[in-house]
Amino acid sequence: MKRTEVAFDVETVPSSIRPYIKGAAVYDSSCSEDAKTLYISGSERAFLKISSKGSLEREYRMTNFLHRHLVAPRAIAYESDSDYDYLLTESVTGEDGTAEEHIANPNKLASVFGENLRRLHSLPVEGCPYSKRTVELVDEARTNGFDLQMLNEFNYSANDNVVIHGDYCLPNIIMDDFSFKGFIDLGSGGIGDRHYDLYWGIWTLQYNLKTDRYRQVFLDAYGRSDIDEEGLNYFTILNQLTD
Repeated sequence: MKRTEVAFDVETVPSSIRPYIKGAAVYDSSCSEDAKTLYISGSERAFLKISSKGSLEREYRMTNFLHRHLVAPRAIAYESDSDYDYLLTESVTGEDGTAEEHIANPNKLASVFGENLRRLHSLPVEGCPYSKRTVELVDEARTNGFDLQMLNEFNYSANDNVVIHGDYCLPNIIMDDFSFKGFIDLGSGGIGDRHYDLYWGIWTLQYNLKTDRYRQVFLDAYGRSDIDEEGLNYFTILNQLTD
């Protein structure tokens, strides 16, 4: 992930977050126009995400939930002011799935990527703060005026029955030489349908590896017994409507 050192005025953030930044080197690590992400290298290494007011609460709550299951970093602080949300999370050792050390071994990357998605989907759903992720996605498509009749063409009934990441892409998994360290950017997660994450897993491998060659490796590693091709088709269409 890119990191560019920047000057930062510590007085611009809530007082509870300032001690973590004071005296630290600050690097811009943003990868989205929707939020600024800063890497804080001080006595404690952390990431500070700054976005519009109310936009980071879900990520904070999902990070807390998954940290209890040891698959996400610790959320150190979540604060809001009149304009912005501030989410400070610990930095875990390792690099994301797009790092050269991982991309250089695509077969292993696709396999580990599938195994760790299975790990996530095997977690207990009790205590997850968002329980109807598929319902939310369908409602979003309907609110935006999309015709959902085409979803009826598939012999598939979507379920909200596993904990999903919601944006299962290679930049959102941290590994140290393929050893799993944690999932990040969890603001789209909740209890949903496994095929939603599987769709994005297939998409990111093709996008980042520039080939569809590793789709089957990914799906085999995840476990074919729980994969329904009609489910993948269903969420391919739904994602095209909501993306």
